Amino acid sequence: MTEPKEPPCPPGRRPHRDRVREIDAMLQEGKTGAICIDNTEEHRVWYLHELKKYPCLIIEFQGDLDKTGTVYLIKVRKGPSLN
Repeated sequence: MTEPKEPPCPPGRRPHRDRVREIDAMLQEGKTGAICIDNTEEHRVWYLHELKKYPCLIIEFQGDLDKTGTVYLIKVRKGPSLN
């Protein structure tokens, strides 16, 4: 499977790849965090693919944040380190 293209970021915003890495570094084991993204195919595919690179981040929920359908929510729980 080919690596999906990272979605563009507006100037001055943190790149998407840095956001996932930061969540992994900040989230304590056993705690849950959330990633809110644009509800586009490009964003959903990229984030779900990127999260697979972090096996200790376990996806607990993914879906529309609200009825507008413009924001997609991915809840992740930090599991034990696999090292």
